[in-house]
Amino acid sequence: MAALSTMDRHIQQTNDRLQCIKQQLSSPQGFQNAARELLEWCADPRAFQRPFEQSLIGCLTVVSRVAAQQGYDLDLGYRLLAVCAAHRDKFSPKSAVSGMQKCLNGFESADKFD
Repeated sequence: MAALSTMDRHIQQTNDRLQCIKQQLSSPQGFQNAARELLEWCADPRAFQRPFEQSLIGCLTVVSRVAAQQGYDLDLGYRLLAVCAAHRDKFSPKSAVSGMQKCLNGFESADKFD
């Protein structure tokens, strides 16, 4: 029982951190550090485990929406989305198809129009 509680706590803490990162990604002041932290985190295949999936997709959605805007970092956003797209086989089928596709489409659209 203690191991389960420890794992549940780890999952909650990680999802809480991803929510903080998501908020930081929304502002030009926080984007660089948050995107770099997320890029480093996504270098580990454990980042793509199912308990973190929705929080990670939420972060990637923000990145795809803002990275091409003035004051953000398009290259960093692209690298982050590329790393996650390369690991899309680790996402659940629903997220791999719909979540990642929305992120990539949003990013491509933003890139074309900015």
